[in-house]
Formats: sequence, structure tokens, C-alpha cells
Amino acid sequence: MASASRDSAARSNEPWWLRAPIIEEHEGVLVVREDLVAGGSKIRFLPHIVGDAKEIVFGGPYCGGAPYALSVWGARQGVKITLFSAKRKELHWRQKAGFRLGSTLYQVPAGRMSVVQHRARTYAADAGALFLPLGFDLKHATEPFEAVMRAVRETVGQMDEVWCATGSGMLARCLGRAFPDAKVMGVVVGLRSRNQAQAFPPNVQLIDCPYDFADPCRSRAPFPSCLNYDAKAWEALKAHSRAAPGRALFWNVLGDVPQDLEALP
Repeated sequence: MASASRDSAARSNEPWWLRAPIIEEHEGVLVVREDLVAGGSKIRFLPHIVGDAKEIVFGGPYCGGAPYALSVWGARQGVKITLFSAKRKELHWRQKAGFRLGSTLYQVPAGRMSVVQHRARTYAADAGALFLPLGFDLKHATEPFEAVMRAVRETVGQMDEVWCATGSGMLARCLGRAFPDAKVMGVVVGLRSRNQAQAFPPNVQLIDCPYDFADPCRSRAPFPSCLNYDAKAWEALKAHSRAAPGRALFWNVLGDVPQDLEALP
């Protein structure tokens, strides 16, 4: 399948975060290739939550997609991005990408997530900067995100299953509302999804993941997929999906490490 898109001339005049998702079929599954969007899926709603902020602060996992999305946004829009994460011996490629894109990174020694978050909040308060929570899980982000998903649904039609990885839970919740007649399978790659299970629509089912968040998936998808996140959900889909060919949709948020960090968006 091609893309959920308007004509190419109209697309070329749109901001990159508004361009319609590319949808492809891989191994009988329709895949929303958000890895082809600079910064990944979070870019879809990021403009709606950052406004005209001059500096944005975020504390989170060193391998997460949120700081990478912010780094892309900051580089393209001329916004200062300040990131906090736990200190480690070697930087993850997304941290290196953040540096290349101009973000500032603070590493927190022995930084449990609660400590990383506290340091980020304190910095933001002192600097008068905008602090964003884990997953950018904010109420005013959901409507623009769901609008993109509803456009995908109009393109692909009714699905039996919709699969995704879920950390904060926002992606699975939005997909549940955008695809109300499908069974949405959220593969839990972070603890917060389980902690917020009561907030999910009734058609969302959470599936345990055998990996810790920071551990890369041992198998690879047939398209660029984040080994810390989406690839784990693809592995679960291939093991547990009961949908007929063409009746399952997979939402791929991020790609894997680029071959050349100099060629970043």
C-alpha cells in the first residue's frame, strides 16, 4: 500500500509534521512508517504542546524517542533543548544525535528516573523553561495525534488488530480511540502503562514484554524499527497476532540507528 496522503504538490508545501503517514505492507501487516518522519511520531503533536517556548527541558531514558524528537524540533525551529538522563559510560546513538543537533545533555550520576525527573524539573523552574513530562503525555497533545490516526483509519479501513509499543500509554490510548472497532494491542515497554491501565479505552489490551526498556530487541523487523521500543512490539505481533493478512496494523514510531549520524534530519 502506498500512503495516506494527498497529492505530492500539496504535501511539499506542508510542514513536515503535517505530512500524511506512509503506509506499507510487510509480511501481511500494514505498517505505519513513522520512522520516515523526522523525529518520529511525537513530532505529530509536539508543536501543539511547546508553543513559542524558547527553551524546552526533558528528563527521561537515554535511549528514548522523546529527547530525539525534541532535538530534531530544536534544530529545525531554533529552540534550545536541554535534556537530562542517567549517566552512563558510553552515550547512546540518540544522545550523540542530540549533540549533533545542538541539544544540551546533563547526565545524572546514579540517576534513577525519579531523580532524573527532579533534576529536570528543578532546572526548568530555575531557568524559566518549559518542562515536558515522560512521553509528552499531555491532554492537549491527544487530539492532533488522534487526528493523524483517524486519517490512517480512513485510508486503510476497518482493522481487526492494531499493534504498538507503549511506554507512557499515550500511543495505545490514542489508537484505542481512533480505531474503536479494532482490538488495540499495546506491548508494554515501560512501567507507566501498567500504572495507568484504568485510563485505557476498553478495546485496548496490554501485553507484557520480556525485555527491560533499555535492552535491545533480539529480532529485527523487516523495516527500520527502534530496537528499544517498536521492534519489541513487532516481535510480539509476529508471535501472537491472530489477524488475517491485511487485517492488522502496526504503528512504527521510530527507526533504528542511522548509518551516518552526520546525515541526521
